[in-house]
Amino acid sequence: MGAVWMMSNESPNVLKIVFVGNVGSGKTTCINAISEVPVVGTEVKAREAEALRRKPSTTVAMEYGIVHLNGFKLHLYGTPGQRRFSFMANLLCNGSGGMVVMIDNGHANPLVELDYFLQFHKDYLNKCPAIIAITHYDDNNTKTLLIEYHQYLCEHGFSCPVMRLDAREKAEVLRVVDKLVLEILRRKAHVLSN
Repeated sequence: MGAVWMMSNESPNVLKIVFVGNVGSGKTTCINAISEVPVVGTEVKAREAEALRRKPSTTVAMEYGIVHLNGFKLHLYGTPGQRRFSFMANLLCNGSGGMVVMIDNGHANPLVELDYFLQFHKDYLNKCPAIIAITHYDDNNTKTLLIEYHQYLCEHGFSCPVMRLDAREKAEVLRVVDKLVLEILRRKAHVLSN
C-alpha cells in the first residue's frame, strides 16, 4: 500500500507527523508551541556557519512531542536542519503519515532550500502528503512571495499546499497540522477506495 498511516501497535486514530526544513525555519519552535507534553529534544551549540548565523543552538538528532487534535493523537517529530544530519530525517520519516516542510523565507535563497528538501524527500513525497510552511515571511527583507513557491512546486511536479506560518503562534501551527491531517485522511480514503 506504500504509505504507513499510523504507528505500529497503535489505534487508527494515531498519526506520526514529521517536521523537516532548513536551519532556523522553526521546527523546534513549532513542536514546542503545540506539544501537550514536555518536548524531548537534542539542541546543542551550533557549529556550522549557516546555523550560527541563524541561532545559537541547533537540533542534531530530533525533537519529539505529542498533541491531540480533532480526535487524533499526533506524534510530532522534528528533524535537524543541518545537511550533515539529513540521515536522521530519513529515519524519522519511517512510519509517518505526513510531513511539514518548513522553509525560512529569510534565507538568502529560499527556493534553493525548498528544492533541496523536495529532492531529498522525493520518494517520500510521492507516497505521503506534505504541507510547505513558509516562516519568517514578514520579518525579513527577502522578496520571495508565496506565489513563487506555488509556481516552483508546479514547475517541478510537486502538489503540496503552501502556507505562511509563524512557528511561535500555537493557533497557526495547529492550523497547518490540521490541514496536513485532513490531507492524510483524504489520501487514505482514496487509497482504500481503489
